Amino acid sequence: MKKIVLAANWKMYLNESESISFIEKVNSDKVLFENQDIVIFPSHTCIRSVKDHLNLNLKIGMQDCDLNLKGAFTGASSVHSIDVDTCIIGHSERRNIYHESNDNISKKLNIVLNSDVEPIFCIGETVDEKNSSISEKVLLDQLSILPNKLQGKNLIIAYEPVWAIGSGEVPSNDYIHKMLSCTKNRLKSLYSDADMQNIKLFYGGSVSADNINELLEVDLIDGFLIGSASTDFDKFKNIVKQLKL
Repeated sequence: MKKIVLAANWKMYLNESESISFIEKVNSDKVLFENQDIVIFPSHTCIRSVKDHLNLNLKIGMQDCDLNLKGAFTGASSVHSIDVDTCIIGHSERRNIYHESNDNISKKLNIVLNSDVEPIFCIGETVDEKNSSISEKVLLDQLSILPNKLQGKNLIIAYEPVWAIGSGEVPSNDYIHKMLSCTKNRLKSLYSDADMQNIKLFYGGSVSADNINELLEVDLIDGFLIGSASTDFDKFKNIVKQLKL
């Protein structure tokens, strides 16, 4: 059985003390969390504290990065500003709240791909796009910014239907499989078999301990991008437990 990755996107839910408290609980439950493939995405201001308090070999990532690497950009955070393993690019909240365009997302993706940091590139349709039966068209448009060559770099594509994020509404397995198949076919048209070995497909959107095993029946899923449920230690612990069963 392949090892499933859990990516915990804390968004702006936990402050520094709450982040440290969460990590201390993880440290105290070492037997459960060790040997799991987990990436934690704290708020940028909490990354250093999380890294300093973490006693397990879990990865740490950024929730977003700036278009620039260095310079006079007040309030910005470069992918080089702190040592992390991975970075989320193109999350729907960045697209919808901050109106990030495909062009800006493309620039960020290329910056991360040209660094030592692994990108998690998010795609997904809104409920209106789903109801208009253009979900696959939307995904293909979002995927159109991918570079023609990966040059041996790792890449994660996270399919997150916007209407499922935080709503408690989860697509059927058939629907997820259809969207991931559309995504994988597009990737196969771009990349060699060798490159495809370095690409993983994630699902995100109302993932919980109650539905993760059913979601795992979708054989194209390599991991999960989990939002608010990952900020509640007990909820996240129960999700991890399901992978241990």
